[in-house]
Amino acid sequence: MPRRTRSTPVSPDWRDRLRRYRLSHNIKQAALAEDLGVTQAMISRWEAGLVDPSAVMQARIRALLATEAAVPLVGWRAFVAQQPGLAAVVDRTGSLETVSQGMARLLEQPADQIEGKYIDEVFSGDLPQLFIRLKNARFFDEAVETVESADNYSFVDKNGHGVRHCVQGLHWPHRGEDGEIRWMLTGARIPQAEFERLRRILAGQTEMHFAE
Repeated sequence: MPRRTRSTPVSPDWRDRLRRYRLSHNIKQAALAEDLGVTQAMISRWEAGLVDPSAVMQARIRALLATEAAVPLVGWRAFVAQQPGLAAVVDRTGSLETVSQGMARLLEQPADQIEGKYIDEVFSGDLPQLFIRLKNARFFDEAVETVESADNYSFVDKNGHGVRHCVQGLHWPHRGEDGEIRWMLTGARIPQAEFERLRRILAGQTEMHFAE
């Protein structure tokens, strides 16, 4: 009988990126399985870190993830505004120029009541601190390509109660209509345990990937 070989566990990078893609695009394992031509059980095994995708499947996943940060050049603000997940366009002053449907839903406010406010007027804690880190790293001068973060979205809800959500973020610079760089902010809510694990992986709140 041929000897069965044990698959090498999927790396944390594969596992996390697959989950982040699903969460940020608001799709379930079954939908992702259909896109990739595999079973839902296989997606579950990859995300659990039980097996590694085959070489062919890795190529398919890379092609899918390559669109993760894609924003159209035309109508890009409308694209962000229509997103069901957490997303926003922030300028170099910290002004929230555009927020997604998902962000407005999280904050329980109409988008037009959020847009135009500064990020530290809407949130406290991690997001204003992240904005300062980005400015100090010359993010708005294109010195940074992408940023991954583990953030507490802290704000006061419409009833005056303090609210906190654990969010895994992915951020990148995008050149606006006026030629100025904007912060493309995206995120997906994650459980507390996952948040704590991500903080350990990142050795803090953020991991920046600088332009060469």
